[in-house]
Amino acid sequence: MPGAKHAFSALAAFAPLAVPAHAQTQADFYRGKSISFLIGSGEGGGFDASARLAAQFLPKFIPGNPLVTVQNMPGASGLRVAEVVANVAPKDGLTIGMTQPQFALNKAMDPTLRFAPAAYAWIGRLGSFTTYAVIAANAPIHDVAEAKTTAVILSASGPSGPGAVLPAALNAMIGTKFTTIKGYKSAQDSGLALDRGEVQGIGSASMEFIESKGWLARGFAKILFTIGYERDHRVAYAPSVVELMENDRDRAAMKLIVSGSQIGRAIIAPPGTPPERVRILRAAFDAMVRDPEVLAEAEKRGVEIEAISGAEIQKTVEAAMSMPPEAVERARVAIKIDQ
Repeated sequence: MPGAKHAFSALAAFAPLAVPAHAQTQADFYRGKSISFLIGSGEGGGFDASARLAAQFLPKFIPGNPLVTVQNMPGASGLRVAEVVANVAPKDGLTIGMTQPQFALNKAMDPTLRFAPAAYAWIGRLGSFTTYAVIAANAPIHDVAEAKTTAVILSASGPSGPGAVLPAALNAMIGTKFTTIKGYKSAQDSGLALDRGEVQGIGSASMEFIESKGWLARGFAKILFTIGYERDHRVAYAPSVVELMENDRDRAAMKLIVSGSQIGRAIIAPPGTPPERVRILRAAFDAMVRDPEVLAEAEKRGVEIEAISGAEIQKTVEAAMSMPPEAVERARVAIKIDQ
């Protein structure tokens, strides 16, 4: 696996490693307590690995060193955790979560969803969420151009996740013929489906997971397209979904659709969490992602660290939720989320 990517330039604006004096006064609050960390995916895969890395090391940097316990809550491509954190979890600084980042897009598409992405207390982003469509070497297509004339079957973890949304968008916007089988609970389940020949590809998978399977190295599969704004230099042959668009309107809509690639593997706390506790959690996060022990362990586990502070990821989310109405409508028509 490649080493963890340490995006030090993105961390330049972070607070100093020393915990601020006002945070020190909160040590008694966290001492002897437990923080619940809700993970919006099943066990295995990149989100679970990133969240568990944070759960292991974050307490080291929180005054009072509370215990952090994790709970996997897969369901509706992360929307279950998004709603629990927004509406059920206590707003006391003792619940955090990592949902799947397309929930901001989901909210733009369906304003009735019971959360507001910009209202969360954003603690920080561990890594981006550029993912990839994978196609088996023996599939009937070899590139996106052939997918416009030949049907291919892909797996997806849910109706509103990138594995379902991106193939649907490409079908609508450039005329591909993807069929998606939804409902796989985790990346591991989707991978097994491809290994067994139940499907011909996966609509979205992280690079950590793809490389853990050894598919590329042994020629079992290849990357079909990159779910992000740009190509990845590691698989430069795979076009980004934005560059596949044929006009400016569709490019703007596609940028909205893949805005989750920028939001990435971010940690949230409930709206209304006391500001002083948000400051503690943000300071702890900032220190954690610069700690040599954490970075070494991330590299060992194949977890990419492309960290962004809570304040910066807050701005990213607000921008995603402020797209022009025409881009939102085009995205809505293209992806046709069927919940």
